[in-house]
Amino acid sequence: MSDFVSKRVTEFFGSGRLYCAETVVSIMAEAGGRDSSDIVRMATGFCSGGARTDGQCGAVSGAIMGLGLYAGRRTVGEDYEPVYVLVQEFMERFDKQYESLSCTKLCGCNLASDAGRMQFKQKRVVETCIEIAVFAIETALGLLQEHGFLPDENESLKSRLAPCGLLCGKCLAYESGPIQLLSVGLAATLGDSFGVYAERFRHANPVFAQYPAFREMLDFFSRGSCTGCRGSGGLFRECAVSTCVVEHGVDYCYQCEYFPCGKHGMPEALAAVWKSRNEAMRELGPEEWCHQCQEQLRYP
Repeated sequence: MSDFVSKRVTEFFGSGRLYCAETVVSIMAEAGGRDSSDIVRMATGFCSGGARTDGQCGAVSGAIMGLGLYAGRRTVGEDYEPVYVLVQEFMERFDKQYESLSCTKLCGCNLASDAGRMQFKQKRVVETCIEIAVFAIETALGLLQEHGFLPDENESLKSRLAPCGLLCGKCLAYESGPIQLLSVGLAATLGDSFGVYAERFRHANPVFAQYPAFREMLDFFSRGSCTGCRGSGGLFRECAVSTCVVEHGVDYCYQCEYFPCGKHGMPEALAAVWKSRNEAMRELGPEEWCHQCQEQLRYP
């Protein structure tokens, strides 16, 4: 995992696209197929030692948020001890490795001053910070796997990436995917009685006459009827890929000696996508391909 995490951290942090806390929590979110956009916003103020206040290392703060993302309380009154145990163990391992949690001590320069920021740039201190961020991510993800909050790396990847090369998490039918979660939120915000108001509003704007059809579609999106091709089965039932890979003992079609074959069960246009995606996975590797898909639209 180290080489890939290091590459990912360098891509974000080394380029300045994201800073320490943002990078750590973003990569941890990706590891479990979570949407990281809102999480990155929450992490911004923790970067640079708590927004240049000589505070805690941003990589540590990002890792703590990442641990909470998977093990934290989801409802009021839920047990907080699981995430406390993880954070305490993480802090112990981090302190043993670096003997400090202070941004200033770890960087060797105070980012609150102009001179410190200049020193950070001139001495390429970001390379030290990248090393720290990689350690924080790998330690935190390792703890989540050890305690059963995340499957191991290969199983986690397979839970998100279908054997055909599509990213399950972004599918309109995927349970707990962004489409389902956003749809549930919108349906709850509108409430069960909005149809009555839509009927009234259509006299002011005819578009509201279409609300019943819209609500039917919204309710469908809210159900999240699929747990992935390796789980309950895909939305497209004619696809034979999920059973075929099991029969041939592979995780992805490109790994099969018969790829490309005609047993996929897909129409011609979809088969072309299946073939090109597996060829890309063969060239890049499933993990890199998955992360590239994470940044693309599911329905371009």
